[in-house]
Amino acid sequence: MLTAWMLCGWLLGQSPDTYMVSDFSAEHFDRMLDLCGEAGLEGLLQRTPFSSYGHYQWNPDFAPEGDKSVARMVAQASNRGVQLGIFAQQEAISLNDAYFSPRYYAQLKRSAKVDLYHGIDAEQGAFALYPNAVFSQPSTLNLLWVEGEMIAYGTMEPAQESVILYRCARGAYGTAASEHGAHAEAYKLWDAPGRFVAPDGALCDSVRWHLAQRIAAAGLRFVRYADASGMNKVDGAVRVRQVEAWEQEARKALGQAGLASHAMSLGWFNIHPSEGRQPVTTLEELEWFLAKAAAFDAGYGLVIDQATVQRHGLLDRMMVLVKAWNTVRDAGILTEQQKEDLKDPYADWHLEPYGDDSFLLYPVRISRRYRCAVAKGPIRETWQWKSSEKSSLALSIEVQGKGEIRQPSIVIGADTLRFPCTVKAGQQLFCGYNGTVRITDGDFNTLKEMAVEGLPVLPAGETEVTFTCEARGADKLPEVRVRYQTRETPLPLMVPVKREPEDPMD
Repeated sequence: MLTAWMLCGWLLGQSPDTYMVSDFSAEHFDRMLDLCGEAGLEGLLQRTPFSSYGHYQWNPDFAPEGDKSVARMVAQASNRGVQLGIFAQQEAISLNDAYFSPRYYAQLKRSAKVDLYHGIDAEQGAFALYPNAVFSQPSTLNLLWVEGEMIAYGTMEPAQESVILYRCARGAYGTAASEHGAHAEAYKLWDAPGRFVAPDGALCDSVRWHLAQRIAAAGLRFVRYADASGMNKVDGAVRVRQVEAWEQEARKALGQAGLASHAMSLGWFNIHPSEGRQPVTTLEELEWFLAKAAAFDAGYGLVIDQATVQRHGLLDRMMVLVKAWNTVRDAGILTEQQKEDLKDPYADWHLEPYGDDSFLLYPVRISRRYRCAVAKGPIRETWQWKSSEKSSLALSIEVQGKGEIRQPSIVIGADTLRFPCTVKAGQQLFCGYNGTVRITDGDFNTLKEMAVEGLPVLPAGETEVTFTCEARGADKLPEVRVRYQTRETPLPLMVPVKREPEDPMD
């Protein structure tokens, strides 16, 4: 007999190599399809499709009419060449699901059996258990099942011959607190970082059935699952750069990976707006990641949530870059040496489309961030900048904290770049390679455009560069950071044009 779980596996086809991951609602579905089209992405993965796990109820913002809504979106996406999919916790039960209730607690998955060290009364908020290695493992919910009572504990402390649990919520989650004798059997319940528990035994088949029903009823053929620890097996979040430097772990993981062609995914790359102390994702960070995907001939997912769609000022430009890099990757036009060069975790690249099937691949050199020692009034800093060859120059001036700077300028050898403007705290000034200047907010949304006075060129070798501006502020002065980048001689790439075979009868 074909079980529901077998049916689920049979229905799922080959997953797309490159796809977008988002928390979109039904209202924003068309916009997400537009972005997939701009980027040439093959799939769109809804990462919050369910309001509860266990019975797998659809998130009403995503699927207001349940299976019917999802089925319509699957068809609509398919008509535009995009495969709609979902991300799901497999064999998981969320705390808001009907399976998380006293009726089913005895059927939840257990991490280990532990015994009470002493008897406890119904009101006791701290008590001892015999030691067990399970308490040294990470836990999110800290749940014990003791003779029909659910107990949630706050902290754990090893003692000489026992383990003591503190801040215990007795009679938790709809159960009744009661007395338990010494050596009473207790079970530490399995849980996951996303605040999930798991079914055990026959309940597991029921949970699987509900998920299979959702997938089959909606006609979904693209599903990504999480493994038993609650983390995605195939796609782990990749963060490639902090404010000052690449994360060493990301470099090491990609630099040492022996990646198989196209069966491999580099993971999920998160494109996000600024949030607290987390800076906005830059074009350079994205291209670093895309270059690695092209070098390893690997797939990936781009995480673009609704906050990013609404706030990131360079999102459409990013999608153009994604399509360009995927075109080059899929065309197989990179030589083995070019792939090796792209794999260098410390190298940056820029792919510039020109024409329909032609590209220029630029080696890019990005400097460190130069900080200015800010004092009230005029600022003057001198640095040594260098370039391997005479090169056009792009730079950014970032103003943080409070206050503003006025009339920034940079002297490069005999040339002076003047920016007749004011840049306030929380804003950035960008001067492109072609001399266009934009002042943006912290999420790269353009506030003002102008032309630079002077020619942005950096000579070959080391050059003395002087930055000047005037700082203003009522209480505190702003922090100013300057960064530049250069492009070296590009490598031309061309995608072969596929021609239709000639009809021998013509």
